[in-house]
Amino acid sequence: MAYTIQAEKCVACGACAWACLFGVPVFVQGEKPRYEIPKDKCVGCGHCENICPNNAVHPLPDHRPIRRVTVDEEKCVGCTVCAHVCPENAPVGEHGKPFTIDQAKCTQCGMCAVRCRHDAIVTEY
Repeated sequence: MAYTIQAEKCVACGACAWACLFGVPVFVQGEKPRYEIPKDKCVGCGHCENICPNNAVHPLPDHRPIRRVTVDEEKCVGCTVCAHVCPENAPVGEHGKPFTIDQAKCTQCGMCAVRCRHDAIVTEY
């Protein structure tokens, strides 16, 4: 689940890097300066695609947008990692007890699922 930047369309304006909540796009210096998105770092939220003024950012062919994020309460140990990595403070709960996702705050970025060490975050595509 990742996005890519078409080098021929990128004007190195930095909008993608500014919009990315996770600092994924990286600046590449060279004959034609541009930004790139490392596949292994992108969580697939699409904020970069939505803001690019040159329409240079596109999802990879295997990309499936997340439609909903939930917590499997049987697997969740209440470690709070999801709450610490979420830029929108969508995971709510108490340390040591299963968390839930506040759907009104969740942007379906998937960062909580990527970082959960207990596979307790369920993403529906």
